Amino acid sequence: MNSQHSFHISGTHTPLSPLQRGRDNCYAKWPPIVERVDNLGYVEGRGQHFYSHDIGRSSELGGRIYYLNGDTMCNDAGVSSNTYQVVLDRKKATEAMYLSINGDGFVAPLINKNEEETQYLSLPENKTKRFAFWCFGGIVEISPGLGWVWYQKYIIDELDKSLNLVGVGLARISQDKTGLAGQLSSARMPGLMFQSGEPLFGSFSTLVDGDMVYLWGQKDSDIFLARVPRANCQHRHMYQYWNGTEYGSQITEAAPVLQDYQQGQIFQSDLFGPHLWLFVGCTRWVDSQVMIGLSCQLQGPWDVHPIHMATGIKDPVNYRYCIYPHPWATNMTNGKLLVTWCDHWPGGVIAAKIRFATVGTTHWAHIPLSGYSDRVIHTAMSKTSEVCRENGLTLDELTDPHRLSVRGIDQQGVERAANMIRDSIAIAKKEEMAGLDAAAVEAPRPGFGERLLTKMIKHACG
Repeated sequence: MNSQHSFHISGTHTPLSPLQRGRDNCYAKWPPIVERVDNLGYVEGRGQHFYSHDIGRSSELGGRIYYLNGDTMCNDAGVSSNTYQVVLDRKKATEAMYLSINGDGFVAPLINKNEEETQYLSLPENKTKRFAFWCFGGIVEISPGLGWVWYQKYIIDELDKSLNLVGVGLARISQDKTGLAGQLSSARMPGLMFQSGEPLFGSFSTLVDGDMVYLWGQKDSDIFLARVPRANCQHRHMYQYWNGTEYGSQITEAAPVLQDYQQGQIFQSDLFGPHLWLFVGCTRWVDSQVMIGLSCQLQGPWDVHPIHMATGIKDPVNYRYCIYPHPWATNMTNGKLLVTWCDHWPGGVIAAKIRFATVGTTHWAHIPLSGYSDRVIHTAMSKTSEVCRENGLTLDELTDPHRLSVRGIDQQGVERAANMIRDSIAIAKKEEMAGLDAAAVEAPRPGFGERLLTKMIKHACG
């Protein structure tokens, strides 16, 4: 079928935009083979002063991406123990803005001291100490713009540089929806969720899967796994712990699922195959190695490999740490993954794009949708969704909301489905312009087309 369609209505010639076609690599090979690493420089705010900081673990909340940072050196204004930056454009992962800089240049922390901690620091014997609240595990979104973060609480003595781990606390994170930037605020829950002698659940990695939140936490060299209903994160008695066979209520029976890793993130990805769990992080051995692991289950077993030696920029001598993946920032169907790591002061969070060797290809065709009404999109999609499902194809929403992508292994099947969608769009547009579809198609609510596409995409990919 010729893809250069056009149609005539009352003497008016209206051409359809031509299809864009191509093919992508399908899955990265396992064990992983790195073909190329492109260092992208520091993550910093465009037009803002560069603040040396670490961690750089990204999370999504309310449709926005945030980097959660650790100690942020605010020059003469002091040290802020935890800050955040918002990514304004997902295509520019190294540009992230601080939203709360005071007049003296101090970046306000996301999680602040409470009254009891402030009084503790006011005592003469504690004048060289400070509190730190480090959010290594990221934010878990429970509902749009509302989430939880588990943070490690420390008392640091700046005189002798000693760190005293207190435990893991929990804070509710809220997004301000009145402004365009998406400023965050926090509300700490009373006390601690886990003591220093227990696994520090939630402060290594967290994720939501269905109705459950899964949390990984360290104790000595071991990493343990727990889960809790997403509606009960603040209730300690609702937590369950993986004991090597099943989840149970006794934290003392928890069994390790990983060993000897300092920081990292676990997430679901199709990078190496469909519906697999990935781990990206670093070891406890301060060796600057980017590690990547693969498992079919959250509890493992994990197959972990070193893939790259992270390098510094402003501090090329010391080791690199706080290694994290950012799956939102790259097209993993092409075997790419964005990873960040930290170098020491006066450095910061460094981003790099890693390209893996891949196997197999997937064909795609982009169908332009710009300029069509919700009614036309609704009609066209209703007539063609079965075609995609019958041919084992998927409908994939791209970053650009004005086009749809049909993906599959077989080029002819992709071409056939894409052209049928275009034919349906042409017919629907002709009916709309001729006023023939008023009785046949119920008038959709505003935004119906976008919601229908999202629903169809989830069904086709589900």
